[in-house]
Amino acid sequence: MEFYIGHLLILVGLIIILLESILPGLYFPAVGIALTIYGIMLLYAPSLALPLALLAGITTVVILQNMVYRVKGDIKIGPEKYIGREIVLPVDLDETGQALITIDNEKWHIKSREPLKKGDKVRIVGVEGVFLVVEKVKKDYKK
Repeated sequence: MEFYIGHLLILVGLIIILLESILPGLYFPAVGIALTIYGIMLLYAPSLALPLALLAGITTVVILQNMVYRVKGDIKIGPEKYIGREIVLPVDLDETGQALITIDNEKWHIKSREPLKKGDKVRIVGVEGVFLVVEKVKKDYKK
């Protein structure tokens, strides 16, 4: 009987671990790993099954808490990730103050309120619609 229960627990544990890819952040790996360890230990060392499963589950929770869920970095995607970045213009802006440039292998429309030329160092200061708004970097001359 323990043979079938062990295999069933391994299967359920692996399915629960896979749920983390669908619903991240709910500690599914801890439960899945604990059930998988419990199922394996039921097959080979039933007397150690419960303590090792609890230890594996608690260890997984500690690892997840310290290395995955505690990360509070402000992750930015899309054009917002470029705000504050300085670049050297690879092209002149047209008469409307716009251009198409490549940043990190992605094409972006940029615009500026001041005339800019190829080679000018600019900082991305915002996003307006599909445009990255740039301003010329002011040179600090320290004497």
